[in-house]
Amino acid sequence: MSEIDIQYDEITDSLKRISVEQDAAEVHGALCGLFCTVNGLNAAYWLDNTLTNAPEEDAMTIDALNSESRSLLTQLFSATEKQLKGEDFDFQLFLPDDNSGLYSRVEALSNWCQGFLYGLSQGGLTDPEGLPGELPEIIKDIVEISRAESYELDDDTEDEKDFMELVEFVRVAIQLFVGEMQQFQVEEPDDDSEYH
Repeated sequence: MSEIDIQYDEITDSLKRISVEQDAAEVHGALCGLFCTVNGLNAAYWLDNTLTNAPEEDAMTIDALNSESRSLLTQLFSATEKQLKGEDFDFQLFLPDDNSGLYSRVEALSNWCQGFLYGLSQGGLTDPEGLPGELPEIIKDIVEISRAESYELDDDTEDEKDFMELVEFVRVAIQLFVGEMQQFQVEEPDDDSEYH
């Protein structure tokens, strides 16, 4: 199985240092949404859109931090692309590890789903109901899962099991989504681009 060799906290900390508000899960979700909608997505396009919130106060410091973040995010981009394009169905959501508390992992899953939906819209998807097969229903399910951080949790075995089932559902759904969306992919979108 192909795994991402970067730590979740390493990406999140790097994003915080350059004032990007999203965590690693949300950024990864947005990347996956873009991979579903944009044909030939390249790292430079994604990075330029991800790092737009970086402050401009101290140019040398920002350049160094931005360079470090770009390097880490480029690694994340490459690993994700390899997983999504591979035939092994080994795609994994980029979430905190199992040592993190359940609430933190549920919040990250919620953020990942929000990011995925954002990535779809950033890639130009405007009419999910017009998609083939189960894709409209998958989007509805992901919208619902994006609200998961508001769920009441007891941090017990049943909640842990439910969380793992949600992660597995999203993981498989994204792989299905990637395969089905190939016929609808657009080139890297302009800010005004839309497709149905």
